[in-house]
Amino acid sequence: MPGQMTLADGARLRVRPIVPADREPLADAFDRLSDRSRRQRFLAPKPRLSARDVDHVTHEALVAIDETTGDIVGVGRYATGSAGGAAADMALAVVDAWQRRGIGHALAVRVVERARANGITRLTGTALADNLLVRALLDRLGFRVRSVSAGVIEVELEVPPARPSPPPRPRYRGAPRTSGSSSRELRASLANTRVR
Repeated sequence: MPGQMTLADGARLRVRPIVPADREPLADAFDRLSDRSRRQRFLAPKPRLSARDVDHVTHEALVAIDETTGDIVGVGRYATGSAGGAAADMALAVVDAWQRRGIGHALAVRVVERARANGITRLTGTALADNLLVRALLDRLGFRVRSVSAGVIEVELEVPPARPSPPPRPRYRGAPRTSGSSSRELRASLANTRVR
């Protein structure tokens, strides 16, 4: 989940869970969202962010950080309702100057992975019906439209369980393996040995 991401243009980002020290950098990122981007993310005008606690289980938030400037350029999150449970709402936001570069998709994939790891079995989300880029992204991730009303679509994803790890391969219990010249020497030695 945490890690580095290199965009097609060579820009490098670091993706990691949000921490309390990100409060101001997150507010700065919010300030760099256009009114249009804020409306697409929050479905209404949003003059400022509200504080929310992130416990990284029932509420997860991942940030994408420009390694050159240290600026937060994107956020992906999910949050369960106040009662907790196995369903959560997912949301994404990418600063305007960084949009259409694959950051939203990369964050979304990581958010789904974190949800799966934390026992979330269903993710929901909302988007403006005219936000075709987000709708395409959600479709690629497997989200299905649940309803459309007043220009807003509601989507959901049944989070597939993690694939089980393949069983361990049996270990060879014979003679120790040899490689390179040792293997050739062993074959040559065996070739010169006579069995009586």
